[in-house]
Amino acid sequence: MKNKFSEESIDFIKDHINDDPAEIMLQSRKFPELPMRDIVVQIASRQKAKDKLPEWFGNYELILPPKQNLEQASSEITAKFKARFVEGDSLVDLTGGTGVDTFYLSRKMRSTVYLEPNEELCTVSKHNFEVLGANIEVQNSTAENVLKQSSDHFNWIFIDPSRRDDSQNRVYALEDCVPNVIELEEQLLNSAENVLIKASPMLDIKKTLEQFSSCYKVQVVAVDNEVKELLIYLNKEFLGEADIEAWNISVKREEELFSFKYSDEESCDFDIGEPQKYLYEPNAPLMKAGAYKLIGLEFGVQKLHPNTHLYTSEELIENFPGKKLLIKEEFSPAKKQIKKRVKNDKVNVIVRNYPMGANEIKKKFGLKDGGEGFLIFCKIEGNGLKAIWCERV
Repeated sequence: MKNKFSEESIDFIKDHINDDPAEIMLQSRKFPELPMRDIVVQIASRQKAKDKLPEWFGNYELILPPKQNLEQASSEITAKFKARFVEGDSLVDLTGGTGVDTFYLSRKMRSTVYLEPNEELCTVSKHNFEVLGANIEVQNSTAENVLKQSSDHFNWIFIDPSRRDDSQNRVYALEDCVPNVIELEEQLLNSAENVLIKASPMLDIKKTLEQFSSCYKVQVVAVDNEVKELLIYLNKEFLGEADIEAWNISVKREEELFSFKYSDEESCDFDIGEPQKYLYEPNAPLMKAGAYKLIGLEFGVQKLHPNTHLYTSEELIENFPGKKLLIKEEFSPAKKQIKKRVKNDKVNVIVRNYPMGANEIKKKFGLKDGGEGFLIFCKIEGNGLKAIWCERV
């Protein structure tokens, strides 16, 4: 890929930014003077980056990597989030990739090194860093080689292991990713005071804590209630139990944070109660983190059942981190009862600790997503399987 596009090429990209890349490629013979293959890659990548990387999307001097490279790349909002927690003189990104994380992390460092085994990505990232005015050194090498050969010591190492195996199948367990950060833990901590690992949201957090002896913090990061990544923090000197932080961040609304330790969660007692006036569904990062009992204690709400992660209270808890609903009615989940309450068959279905999934329920009762109401299917302690009709507070 070229490391710079002509003005004619950039104008073509701008003019066709909303067009189908495949259709453009079919028409490429009409434009023999333009590098159409590279242009189509840029159009496809920019379409992917429009919401994910808004600052980069609007800068046509930048060259975006191919769409498949952008899939694992951090979004702008999550890259900026990481930068809030690192600070120091030096950082090396051992898996530079698209350079998104490298760029935003570099803003908190005096010196930053971008490392990437793919020569084409190195060329593109070097160009982009120059356009962005970032003081980042680009090295075409592997994490393993640098850790073995370099005597340099950094304040921070950032690493985002590839989540595709040799056959390009998706993987998420750290031992299956490349490089294997579990095997490299000692080398990583010999080369830096702190290590930050970006991992898949599918990862088992408790298993991860068992795999790393030096983990002092795990952040579950969601954007607008969709868990995007896990961030694992290591420090060689750390002894003790890791903090677990459930973050729900957004560009539109106030962020939510709940922090705890698993030992506190395990030893916590919680109250069980029947549905009262309000119902609460914890946000997605809280559910992933597993603070099921502590959330009840912290906010003074009761669980509907030991295994039903829904909560209730008589008074509204304004700052509860999740969905807050007003309970209108509780009833047996029979088709006649449901049809009586749901208008136009449209309702928002939530399922917790119930023998059927949401799609099964919608199919069985002829329901469609939408509308203002919420229909909660769950198990209630002492009352069995119930449906709860709710409205948003």
